[in-house]
Amino acid sequence: MLRAAVVVPIVRYSEPAIVFVRRAAHLRRSPGDLAFPGGVIDLADGDDPLVTALREFEEELGVDRARVEIVAQLEEVETRALSTRLTPYLGTLDPPVAWRPDPAETQSVHEVPLAALYAPGAVHEGTHSLERNGRRWVVESWLFDYDELHVWGASARILSMLLTRYPHLGTLPL
Repeated sequence: MLRAAVVVPIVRYSEPAIVFVRRAAHLRRSPGDLAFPGGVIDLADGDDPLVTALREFEEELGVDRARVEIVAQLEEVETRALSTRLTPYLGTLDPPVAWRPDPAETQSVHEVPLAALYAPGAVHEGTHSLERNGRRWVVESWLFDYDELHVWGASARILSMLLTRYPHLGTLPL
């Protein structure tokens, strides 16, 4: 099983926002999906998921990793489809933040008000239709929709775990 790590970034605006990346369409794993910045742990990271999460954050978003304050490690998530064990870290940043996404990895960056995440029923279980390489299937998944953004799979599962650990916006360690 592969090991990977992500940062779940929150910008501490007066109304805080959670940050997602849309993965570049040409990537082999999860092309075009909304996700948190992160990636597979490599040897240069010294087998340390936190080092990986921060390195990938900087590479994907073009923001110095020193700007991120890690405030919590969340529960690991295992993905069946990608056979990956994922370690998420909750990280906060002070504004202003100038995103400079690397087009080799990141198609776009999206800030979503945390209040939208905490709206009743915003993160819920449901079905997601997926089409890749000419194949189409429907999967049961956690889901979160905001405007044109559709988060599903491991990222939505992380959101569900975040809401379980911090059930009210005021309980987040911001």
